[in-house]
Amino acid sequence: MKKNIKITLLLIIYGICVLFQSFSSDLYDTAVSVFQENRPAEAQILLEKLIAEEGDDPAVYNYLGITYYQQGKVKEALDAFVKGAEIPFSNKSLLYFNAGNAAYTLKDYKMAEKYFSMSIDFDDTYSAAFLNRANTRINLSKLKEALSDYKKYLELEPDSKQKDVIENLLIAISEKLSISEATE
Repeated sequence: MKKNIKITLLLIIYGICVLFQSFSSDLYDTAVSVFQENRPAEAQILLEKLIAEEGDDPAVYNYLGITYYQQGKVKEALDAFVKGAEIPFSNKSLLYFNAGNAAYTLKDYKMAEKYFSMSIDFDDTYSAAFLNRANTRINLSKLKEALSDYKKYLELEPDSKQKDVIENLLIAISEKLSISEATE
């Protein structure tokens, strides 16, 4: 009985070691290095190979999405970010944020709003997600919601370099909403 427990524990420890080893393989290190050297086409090939040979890793999907984006393959970038976010224990906030940026680039503002909202659902202190969702909501003519997001952004980033621009936007949006309400 004790022998079976020891063997089971050894197998579990071995499995954990194999799992962690896969996250820092030579291929992974090479792919990340090429990515960091800003060679997206080469990095893409290595990252795709990494996924095929070593399995799903959310960080790899994030890198892959960025390489696609850098090459103008925005739809592929969006798909990579979403796939990475679906993997357990992924940084869903970051991956959905990146998916929102890709959708925004594709001018699919409804989808962008959805992904920025999902990012915020996983981290309600992610200021950039509030800012980008606000900008998206302007394109959707959701002015009240955009106003709320800009205010939340400034609450989270009171020393933002964009503070003056955003405060001017808040004034303009408030005036437009006041005019709209007055004419109704």
